[in-house]
Amino acid sequence: MGIVDGYAHCALSKYKPIENVKAVMQSAGVHRAILVQHLGEYDNTYIGQIVAAEPEHFAGVMIVNHESPDMDQTLTHLVDSGQFKGIRITTEVAKAAPQLLRLAAKLGLIILIYAHDGIADFVGWLDGFLAMQPNTSIVITHMGNPDPTTDSQFEKHRSIFQLTQYPNVYYQISGMKMFCPFPHKLYYDLIAEALEWFGPKRLYWGSNYPVVGSDRDYINDLQLLLGGKLPIPEEAIAMVAGENAEKLWFSNSV
Repeated sequence: MGIVDGYAHCALSKYKPIENVKAVMQSAGVHRAILVQHLGEYDNTYIGQIVAAEPEHFAGVMIVNHESPDMDQTLTHLVDSGQFKGIRITTEVAKAAPQLLRLAAKLGLIILIYAHDGIADFVGWLDGFLAMQPNTSIVITHMGNPDPTTDSQFEKHRSIFQLTQYPNVYYQISGMKMFCPFPHKLYYDLIAEALEWFGPKRLYWGSNYPVVGSDRDYINDLQLLLGGKLPIPEEAIAMVAGENAEKLWFSNSV
């Protein structure tokens, strides 16, 4: 089974450098990873250099300053570099600068949506965007940040499932530790529902390294999936653990 980490941070000024990412990947048996820029950083050079050196192992996700007068040129230049297949956009930025999403979609980027306060209040907005851009690939990162302290039964959060009508919307299983300690059982029913709505071909795992914690925490989280502890049927584990992310991010590399 080829395992792909669908969401890992890598940086010099925050979090950890690529050497640490490679080490934990090797320990966990992960052979590819999506490197996602962290919030507040608009210099994507480091991730770009890593991807350029090892495109068979890494794909890059940029962040662009939506308030910059050169936003369009910067985004186009980064896409033309061939080092980035995705862009990370918060729900706040999406509402403030919808032109950024439209340009990203036009350029064929995979759009990672980060909903700091939960995806529920953004679903209607995103539905409207996708109605105009139905072929755009959207990844709802960290499962849309379902916060049990504000939505104890995840009733509001379930509005996310209306986005399953769009075939290129993906649900990423990551970030559970941000709201629920290992083994994250609070989220199992929600994951089971996501599997039912999105289907096994539109779910994929991400570590959220190093926010997940230590290297051991990384491995333990992955083993929940590989060991059948999460509500993912055996026949779908390989898809969620790597095949889906491989197809989305590395289809031109295999």
